[in-house]
Amino acid sequence: MARLLEKMRSGKPCLIVSIPTNSVEEALAAQAGGADAVKVHSNVTHHATGLTFGTLEQEEPRLRAIVKAVTIPVGLVPGETLDLTHDFFERVHDIGMDMVDAFAQFMPALIYRVEGVDLAAATDSTYTWDEIQAVASLPWVEAIECAKVPTAEYGTYLSWRDLAYYAGLTRLLHKPIIVPTQRKIRLEDVPALLSVGVKNIMIGAIVTGRKAADIERVTREFRQAMDASA
Repeated sequence: MARLLEKMRSGKPCLIVSIPTNSVEEALAAQAGGADAVKVHSNVTHHATGLTFGTLEQEEPRLRAIVKAVTIPVGLVPGETLDLTHDFFERVHDIGMDMVDAFAQFMPALIYRVEGVDLAAATDSTYTWDEIQAVASLPWVEAIECAKVPTAEYGTYLSWRDLAYYAGLTRLLHKPIIVPTQRKIRLEDVPALLSVGVKNIMIGAIVTGRKAADIERVTREFRQAMDASA
């Protein structure tokens, strides 16, 4: 199984699906639609869906079932907490997950490097360009999730200003950038995103919906659009 970081570094379009619940059915639907990876959650209330996820221990049976069911990488959002420990990352590795992706302000200063678990940092609308560049420069940060859209603007359409922002980041940073669908990104927007250097798109409930059949259909449509625009 090729790791997620390898896929993102390849220069080819990489499609990640953030599944609405930690469900094997949803993960398999994303994989069937052509996803390169799926993202799951623990210890957080997801802003786009309002759903609350339990602790890693509480979610572990479902996460193990997902990792066992799919053949693509699985990444984890560990929640908004600074209480992560080395044992937490060891457990993530033992479950079989490939990457931990969290807002930089919720990652503890103590660096827990566990072989086989890559670290991605998310930056939100409060980060300045200098801060984003500084976070990306940290040697243990392998990728940046650009979660720049304020919660109040979730579900609105992509603009030229957004494209200019992403274009600037792709020039500024030298690590993979992940753009999540906090905006209601449409299939017609995919060529524009790829044209400004965005290679890694993460679609979630705002565009996929929450039914497995819709997740598979929308994932397939995005897969085809990304491949056609590459």
